[in-house]
Amino acid sequence: MRCFDTAKVYVKAGDGGNGCVAFRREKFVAYGGPSGGNGGRGGHVFVEVDQGMNSLQPFRKQIHFRAGRGGHGEGSKCEGPKGDDITIKVPPGTVIKRAREGGEEEGEWLMELVKPGEKQVLIPGGRGGRGNTSFKSSQNKAPVIAENGEEGREMWVELELKLVADVGIVGVPNAGKSTLLSVISAARPKIANYPFTTLVPNLGVVEIDYETIVFADVPGLLEGAHTGHGLGQEFLRHCERSRVLVHMIDGTSPQPVHDFEAICNEMALFNPTLAQKPQIVAFNKMDLPEAQEAWPAFQAAMLERGIEPVAISAVAQENVTTILRQTQALLKEIANPYAFDPFERQERKVKVTVPSNDTGPPIDVFSIEQDPHTRTWTVIGEGLERFTQMTNWEYYEAIKRFQKVLDASGVNQELRRRGVREGDTVELGEMEFSWMDKEDWNTFGDGWTRGTRGSKHWPH
Repeated sequence: MRCFDTAKVYVKAGDGGNGCVAFRREKFVAYGGPSGGNGGRGGHVFVEVDQGMNSLQPFRKQIHFRAGRGGHGEGSKCEGPKGDDITIKVPPGTVIKRAREGGEEEGEWLMELVKPGEKQVLIPGGRGGRGNTSFKSSQNKAPVIAENGEEGREMWVELELKLVADVGIVGVPNAGKSTLLSVISAARPKIANYPFTTLVPNLGVVEIDYETIVFADVPGLLEGAHTGHGLGQEFLRHCERSRVLVHMIDGTSPQPVHDFEAICNEMALFNPTLAQKPQIVAFNKMDLPEAQEAWPAFQAAMLERGIEPVAISAVAQENVTTILRQTQALLKEIANPYAFDPFERQERKVKVTVPSNDTGPPIDVFSIEQDPHTRTWTVIGEGLERFTQMTNWEYYEAIKRFQKVLDASGVNQELRRRGVREGDTVELGEMEFSWMDKEDWNTFGDGWTRGTRGSKHWPH
């Protein structure tokens, strides 16, 4: 049996549709003007919490998620249809990070989804390209230019499930954690008298004074768990979201004090905030003579550390209510709850805010790298690369606009300052061209307008 609490999936937002170049041609309308519509935006990638899920097992079968592409613009100022959105269902408590690359220890944190029904945008769809209607101005009343749709972003992300529970039950293997959970809740975890009976975390709901508390039974931890020994590293993350810890001690252990210190040390090494969480120390198996003999020494050792332990017997249900009352009191002292009421129906619609792609990143933020051996200059800048990708090179006016943007952004000035020569190769995104000065660009453009240079698709 495995606990499917991690997954790696590929997500891609939909590409935007291309803009259209068209003109109104109608009887008795001499100068109809441009009528090319914009392309539709690409589909968004949403992530939504599904209360019915408790693991990431569905992502074993499907790991690729792609939103739909936006439709192309058409004449009569018709905008292309929007691409189909895609929604990825995840269980409560899912953390999403960008997949690790190279030697990274941990990917970039993207979002965290806790409450049932919560919905967020993971990647917005690509912007639709503008048609020639959008480029009409007082100086250019019949523009012959349109944009390509913006390509939707794509990336690999890592999903990590951290159980949403108020209380985490931790301890060494065979300490009685699952027995306690089965006594205080309706949960029925596997129980047996040998270590590592619990191989997956279990959740149980306890109702006290008309309040619900969610308990999580975490599989047993060993010394060295933070480095991956035993099952610890895989499950320590489930304690991070708990507000209170119930530390179960095996009363029949030869060294119960050492067990307590070892578990506390492992939690501190895995995440220092774990060791700072309030703990209730429960000395279990008081129905057995060995535990009764070890209790006085353990109690004295804990009192020296400023901790008041509770002697219980989960099997005989002795002092179990004391544990619950202490847990309830600690939870009331702590603000910012994570857990949710499992009996509360989440039927209301959740409003989702989608970030706008209309403005995009600035074009004047860039860097330039030079390869002195091949005389190649590489311009790196998110805004410029986005603009280059959306430029439709079939239209001469798009070429002129591209040159103006290189001037306005400061790329040409920086290249001149760094000693670019006529004919040097300049790379920008997926575009590669030979650099020419402004006067040469004007000569080049005149050749296009006379029909001596350029593609047959370019207007004359």
